[in-house]
Amino acid sequence: MKRLTVDEIRAIAEKYMDDYEVIAIRTQNVPFELGEMTHESKVWDDGEETEESLDGICATNIKNSAVDMHSSEHTYRGYYDGEYQAIIAGNYYSYGEDDGEIIISDPIVVEIIA
Repeated sequence: MKRLTVDEIRAIAEKYMDDYEVIAIRTQNVPFELGEMTHESKVWDDGEETEESLDGICATNIKNSAVDMHSSEHTYRGYYDGEYQAIIAGNYYSYGEDDGEIIISDPIVVEIIA
């Protein structure tokens, strides 16, 4: 998969800014489908995934500099691994523990990037 630049990702996301409270990008190993997501992210403890679910899906806020971890311009911070990427939107969210991470409670896949 060829990753987009930060500017390319933000240009795609910008189309949805007026329609939702938050716009984010998510990279994962499972293909996306347009529309509402029913999947919930899991709680991680010391690098290990637990059985406990979060109240929504984790993604990176498109306005945060950490979006570069999903791009072709990833920096020393590393990057998110996965073959599939999408722009996720929602109106209800909370902040996660990672840089730029948000947990969207009503996630909708508005655009599939890869």
